[in-house]
Amino acid sequence: MKHLRILNTLTREMTTEEIAKESGLSLAETRRFLLRLLEQGKIESVERDGKIFWKLKEKSREEEEFKYL
Repeated sequence: MKHLRILNTLTREMTTEEIAKESGLSLAETRRFLLRLLEQGKIESVERDGKIFWKLKEKSREEEEFKYL
């Protein structure tokens, strides 16, 4: 259920530290869950100004169209 806390926290682009603070998880736990969610294709990362920001993955039109197949 901790992964759901992270997903619910990601309402905007956020750093790992911001996600950990808002979700109440340790930094190590947060990193582990972020990498897992990234592998599953649920979130994506963007590097800007030397920092990594995380956000929910935006679904393409094709993904939405074929999600029930």
